[in-house]
Amino acid sequence: MAKKDTPKEPIGPKKEPRIIWQGYNSSLARSLSPTSQEYADYLARLPQFEPRPIPFADLQEYDVQERGEQRIDDALSAFMAPYIHDAISLELFLKDAKRAIAAYVGARETEYDRRKAKKLLSATSIALETTERKLQEIARWPELPNYLKRLHRDATLAEQPQPSSRKQVKQELRRSDRRYSDFAPDQMRLRLNRLETVVRLAAERVTFGPGDVQRDQIAQDFADQLASAWLRATKTLPTCSRPTPRLKNPSPFARLLETINQRLLKERHRSSNNFFEYGVKSVKRVSR
Repeated sequence: MAKKDTPKEPIGPKKEPRIIWQGYNSSLARSLSPTSQEYADYLARLPQFEPRPIPFADLQEYDVQERGEQRIDDALSAFMAPYIHDAISLELFLKDAKRAIAAYVGARETEYDRRKAKKLLSATSIALETTERKLQEIARWPELPNYLKRLHRDATLAEQPQPSSRKQVKQELRRSDRRYSDFAPDQMRLRLNRLETVVRLAAERVTFGPGDVQRDQIAQDFADQLASAWLRATKTLPTCSRPTPRLKNPSPFARLLETINQRLLKERHRSSNNFFEYGVKSVKRVSR
């Protein structure tokens, strides 16, 4: 298939930077200041790392197997008592709600894996930079690259059957030199330079930041599941509104989100506004 020509950028305001992952120029990322808004926007456009969610049952601090699960049942049963009037519907709601809580906490707990990945990637980036500098020193010392090339050539020829003619010797020498050029110090430095750029970008991007799309999606999925559980158990559409001078109390579904957030979730998993904006979107979705 013929390669399409890359369209020229139109004359006008400068666009936000993008990496072209196939054959991209590593100097693009290096040219951006890590403190600039342009760099922050650039990182936000890159894909996010997605480690496997941790099973809720493995989180000992929630004590899921015994007291923790009973604590969740008790809190939700007490809250839903005015809205669910039969045991079967309540049992279904508790099952759906616990499944939603487990999925949310398990997904958010991957932040630990992201911190672990950031530490590993940052250390790797430093090691790659150090190796790049050493390879550059070797490449700048003419005798050393020549010596390495000669060593590789002699070692390669020693492993091959003895050539029967001068022509075969020359062919083997050319093949050996081509193989060596793939990992010669100057070539490896260029390849490591590109790898280090990707690793460094990954170290910057791998952790959640303010407004991170993936973290927002985790919270939205949680609110959506609870809204569906509410509708299924109560047979009424959930509503989500804040208290106002005329409306002294928030809506029941908003208070459910607040109850779970404040009483059942650990501090590091809590929403700063009790999932309110996610609850509003969920209500609109189940009302369609």
